[in-house]
This record gives sequence, structure tokens and C-alpha cells, in this order.
Amino acid sequence: KRVLDVGCGHGEYTVRWSETAREVYGLDVTDDFVRTGAELAGSNVTFVTGNTKDRLPFADDFFDGAYNRRGPMSAYADLGRVVRPGGEIVGVHPGDRLWQELAKWFPGLFPALAGSPTMDKLQGYLQRCDYAAEVEAVVSAEYLHEPEDVLRARCFGQVPEILEELKASSLDAVCAIFERHATDQGLPLTFERYLVRAKV
Repeated sequence: KRVLDVGCGHGEYTVRWSETAREVYGLDVTDDFVRTGAELAGSNVTFVTGNTKDRLPFADDFFDGAYNRRGPMSAYADLGRVVRPGGEIVGVHPGDRLWQELAKWFPGLFPALAGSPTMDKLQGYLQRCDYAAEVEAVVSAEYLHEPEDVLRARCFGQVPEILEELKASSLDAVCAIFERHATDQGLPLTFERYLVRAKV
């Protein structure tokens, strides 16, 4: 099967799929990410730079399936064109209640969110599609194991220098709050994901 990884980032997950799929294409808007992924790629992996807000740079019915792992939701509108009839689309996006405790315990680092902006945005994109999609909220518990994990969560997707600056300015305060709320397993957090499933 030929599979599309939407918003592939540096490509680690894309390359992991290459052991299962016949061909894998990783798509990301960031040239540096695509170049990094290409360095990891085997012969059945191709990385492409493209913006999901535009028409996807692939022919009609080119893929047997596509997945969107925390990638841009804007891709859903054109996935129905590039995935062949009968093909599947799967997406996983952070839920609105993901790690909601962090905003309460670390208000200076994590903003509190009101309502369900992520679900509203996701539903808005899916309503524009020419295929039907189901969205399921999956909730479980997750644990951060050390105070630096809090700072890593805050700096997700940032350059390493930002994490180092945050450690220098905030690690002591984060350690104190972490110790106050942690259990034997670590700092308990709500782990919510929106799982999207569709058949074209």
C-alpha cells in the first residue's frame, strides 16, 4: 500500500511505517524537517514539502491511505481527493482536555483553555470534506516522570535553546510544584486524544 503521513515533522514516524507499507510519503511545510527526514529515509520513503492549506501536491487517488498524527487539520479537505475510493484516513490530534492539570499547577507556563477550541476547529475542517468522518475522544491517564518533562511539554516543537532558557529561569519552581502533586508513578495528567476515522 502507498501511505501518506500528513505533517510528518522530522520523519521518525514516517520511517517507522516504511517497515509495514510498500511506499510511504511524508509531507510537511517545513523544508528543514523534510531534509532531516530524507536523511533517515529508506528506498520506499519519499519526503515532500507542501502546505496543507493549498492543494496537496499529489495526483487524484494516489494513496491507499493517509494518517495525520498531530499534523495540520487543514489537510482533511483535500485528502478525499488524493486517497483512492475505499481507502482509509486516520487522524490523531491532542484533545481539549489534554494535560489540563498543567494550566492549573503551572499557570505561568501553560494557558488555561475555555470551551473546546480544538474539537470545534476539527469539526469545522471535517464538515468541508466530501467523505464522512467519525471523531472519538479517547481519555486515559499519563504520567510525567520528572520536572524537566513539564518544561519539555511546554517547549514541544521549539529549538533546544528555548528549553535551556526555560530550565535556567523556571526549573526550581517547577520542581517544587512537581513534588507537591506527584505520585509514586509521576505527575498524573489527563491524556485526551481525538481519533479521526474515515473511509473515502
